[in-house]
Amino acid sequence: MDRIELLTHIREFLGNAGFSASDPCALRLPGFDLVARRDETLLIIKVLSNIDGLSEDVANELHALAYLLKATPLLIGEKNGTNDLEDDVVYFRFGIQTVTTSTLQNYLLDEIPVRAYAAPGGLYVTLDQEKIRRLRQEKNISLGSFAHHVRVSRRMVRMYEDGMSARIDIADRIEEMFEQTVTMPIDLLKPLLMETKQLPFYKKDQGNTKELQSEIFTLLQNIGYRVIPMDRGPFEALSKEKEKILLTCVQEYNKKLAEKAHFISSISKITKKHAVVFTDKEVDKKNLEGTPIIGKKELRKIRDPEDVFTLILERITSD
Repeated sequence: MDRIELLTHIREFLGNAGFSASDPCALRLPGFDLVARRDETLLIIKVLSNIDGLSEDVANELHALAYLLKATPLLIGEKNGTNDLEDDVVYFRFGIQTVTTSTLQNYLLDEIPVRAYAAPGGLYVTLDQEKIRRLRQEKNISLGSFAHHVRVSRRMVRMYEDGMSARIDIADRIEEMFEQTVTMPIDLLKPLLMETKQLPFYKKDQGNTKELQSEIFTLLQNIGYRVIPMDRGPFEALSKEKEKILLTCVQEYNKKLAEKAHFISSISKITKKHAVVFTDKEVDKKNLEGTPIIGKKELRKIRDPEDVFTLILERITSD
């Protein structure tokens, strides 16, 4: 199925699993494709037929976006190079969990746990080290007997009991010996953790920023916002002031703006973050597709970040 059909399918089963999802973006952007929320769980989803197509720059931007929005980034794909991805296995691309459409659908709708992950050398699982140690002691199994049955060294047994992951075939032999499950499921919905110092805050001397973006970002910084550029998504930055985060679109006033504003408005509702469009012209409209519009001349007159936020609230429902 093509990209739009696949996104429609994903939105459908997300809805059946209790998620509200943003509208799919008709623009083909290198960043994310969907955001979806269920209660406090927020997903940022990127869809690629071949997961090798995810660049490190896009991954870093997804990391920053997920951290700031307290969200979980997910890459959904079908192939790794020329090989098909296996279902019920987690792959990783630059630290982002990657699964097939079927894996995510089974996980959300049928609550089928995912235990295996791909790494150099094959498929691995995370062992429940406390349970393994307890079962070995309860069943009075020596390190030697354990090692013999599982066909590994005693040293490896100790490492498993200390928390080292195991290849899936070894884990199967351990579970056969104990006649119990000893692997830990992978949480596909776990929010991303990263250090704040890793965020790519805007610097005035960045050479890759367009003139209008640079002007708006500088004005926002002068007011008191910290600006994190988002070069590959539907909005150009996240602007942060204390606990407030604005989805910040910087766009010349042209035909493309309405389409972007519609998508950003959809994202704003799911993320529960206010969106705003800063543009080069002074326009009569106060919002476009529900997204407030502020001209750069108007922004120049603002001296306090709260005034920006107040203006956004006033214009959300203005005609």
